[in-house]
Amino acid sequence: MTREERSKFIDSYSKVLTQAWADASFLKSLQASPAAILSTAGIAVPPGVSVNIITKTAGEGTLEDQIRIWEEGLKKGSADLYVPAEPQLGDGELSDAQLEAIAGGGDCCCTCTPCCCCG
Repeated sequence: MTREERSKFIDSYSKVLTQAWADASFLKSLQASPAAILSTAGIAVPPGVSVNIITKTAGEGTLEDQIRIWEEGLKKGSADLYVPAEPQLGDGELSDAQLEAIAGGGDCCCTCTPCCCCG
């Protein structure tokens, strides 16, 4: 997946998740016709690839795991998309690096200012 494709997948996947959590009828439509709904949401599903919507997760997974699982599934012809029944909110502690970034000491940069050099 190129950087642009990855960014688009993450954006579209996030929208699908939030809509599924906010609207039970959307989740039912997604489960009934995943390829059509995902295509409408901006996630391309190649012809002949079946999509399995997984609403129960066993253990913790990351966005990186979902991207890897999606890409592997597309190659096999059957892709899994995890849509937990409710948002997975962690109640763990932040690492020192995460705390430093929040406090302004990290290397976070946005591309919304002309002086930003990472965009």
